Amino acid sequence: MTSRRVLVGTLSLGLVVGLVVGSAGSSLFESPAGARNGVEIPSESLVTATGTGCSATVDTGGWVGQQPIHDVMAVSFNDTIAHEATVIDVNATLESGADGNYFLRIETSLDRAASAKKGSPPDDCQPRTTIDAAVTVPRDYDTITVVIDGETVTTIENDGSSFARYRPVNGTA
Repeated sequence: MTSRRVLVGTLSLGLVVGLVVGSAGSSLFESPAGARNGVEIPSESLVTATGTGCSATVDTGGWVGQQPIHDVMAVSFNDTIAHEATVIDVNATLESGADGNYFLRIETSLDRAASAKKGSPPDDCQPRTTIDAAVTVPRDYDTITVVIDGETVTTIENDGSSFARYRPVNGTA
């Protein structure tokens, strides 16, 4: 008899807790205002990756792409640069300018310690680094100008399209 009361009490308690959590659940576990399907998409962000190697012939150049995602525009950038050092450091920043204009500034510098450890490149090797960057900006941005070591590489313009677009760095969409 006691086990039956415990069982009924446990079921009743479970039912009450379920009703309380169920009715308040949407407000208790609500996603942040900018979230889509539980994932918050920042209005401005930057992620970069690099890879350094060498080749007898280096194909420099790359591509840029834009993909609208809800209230933001995801913009991807890829470029390969040739340099003399065997190892370089790459640092990137995303700066917002006036009136929806952004600057993706990429600075490279010699990594003296790593280059000294690695040594000089072979005669048939041209050191190169591929830079990949992904940024999110508000969907109504005007331009993103990509600058590497003080030199403008490309400017990405927002044409208001709701489709993904890709093009060569030095080309047009």
